[in-house]
Amino acid sequence: MTDKAKTKAQLITANNQLAKELLKLKTGQLAEDQYRSFLQDFQGIAYRLDMYWKPVFFRGAVMQITGYSETDFLNMQPDWFDIVYPEDLPELRQKYNTSEFRKSGFKAQREYRILSKTGEIRWIDDSIQSISDESGVPIYIQGAIFDITKRKEAEEHIRRSEAKYRELSEQLAETNNMKDMLLDVITHDLRNAAGNIFGFTNLMKELNPKLEFVDNIESSSLSLLNVIENASTLAKISAGEKIDMIKLNLTQTIRDSLEEFTPMNGKALVEIKAKLQEKLMVKANPIISQVFKNYISNAIKYAYEGHLVIVEANREGDYVKVMVKDFGNTIPEESRKIIFERRVTLDRSRNINSGLGLAIVKKIADIHDAQAWVEPNHPTGNIFCLRIKAVEQEREDGQTVNSTR
Repeated sequence: MTDKAKTKAQLITANNQLAKELLKLKTGQLAEDQYRSFLQDFQGIAYRLDMYWKPVFFRGAVMQITGYSETDFLNMQPDWFDIVYPEDLPELRQKYNTSEFRKSGFKAQREYRILSKTGEIRWIDDSIQSISDESGVPIYIQGAIFDITKRKEAEEHIRRSEAKYRELSEQLAETNNMKDMLLDVITHDLRNAAGNIFGFTNLMKELNPKLEFVDNIESSSLSLLNVIENASTLAKISAGEKIDMIKLNLTQTIRDSLEEFTPMNGKALVEIKAKLQEKLMVKANPIISQVFKNYISNAIKYAYEGHLVIVEANREGDYVKVMVKDFGNTIPEESRKIIFERRVTLDRSRNINSGLGLAIVKKIADIHDAQAWVEPNHPTGNIFCLRIKAVEQEREDGQTVNSTR
């Protein structure tokens, strides 16, 4: 190859090399431009310090977070530590003014407060790490800062709310304890008084069996004792306590409940008819009678004067179903579930606060693993229902009797 040809080849090689270098420079400039654009839109603060904590750059939302400009920090007017909240400064200095940050791979993260230029307290999250050269020697420190003031305020709000509700919960528990104690005292004293009355009526009947009013006193005192016992049981149910369950003749329980409404029956107020299958046995607490009393009372309110209420009870497979039917105004479909919630009033014009009684029904049904609901009657009216698990009755020879009909 001639010298001229060699020179030409060398020029071509040099041009190619120069083109590659120019491409690298253009690519690097593009990357730098993109990096600067990213930092300009950065919602936090990106910063770099030399190994003596002198600022190299501050980029991002510097003014928005601190109130100071990037130039202020580059000129160390103020120094970053100068704006740290006084109470947080000692711990921060102790963490960063050590030889740890001079080690390769140093990383740290802190949440602390700063004072902005206007004196506003701001919470920040500050993540920092050391950057090393190829030989592993740290050459500078860089990090990112984010404003977490709103998050901290939300956490403080939650903390205060939790403390408030914890205090209210403790007060409520104390109030409930006082209520339980008061109920115990009242039921104890009333039970003693009613028991004494009942005892005296027995004595009076022995002394003079012809005194008819004594029978009324005796039955009234027994009713009072039952009311007291039911009140005590209802308190246990409300508190979520377990109650005793016994084998119960539900047919007889319903009949006993109906006796309370005898003065209304056939007296131009309402006619109550009972269609009860004999000896429907269930495992329940006597408090279940309150379900039927509430149902019947509610049905009478909706039946109006001179109208009919029908009480039915039958065995359906493994369950006993009780229905109390009236023929008054039908409860709207959207109200059939909410009437079993506490303090729901269906008819304000007639001042029927049925919700409290039916809320008690729901609690009693739940503790018996039973279902309580209301459905429409036809042509008008309502059917208040209870479904409860049946138990088989035993014959005298110990064998069970299937009462399904």
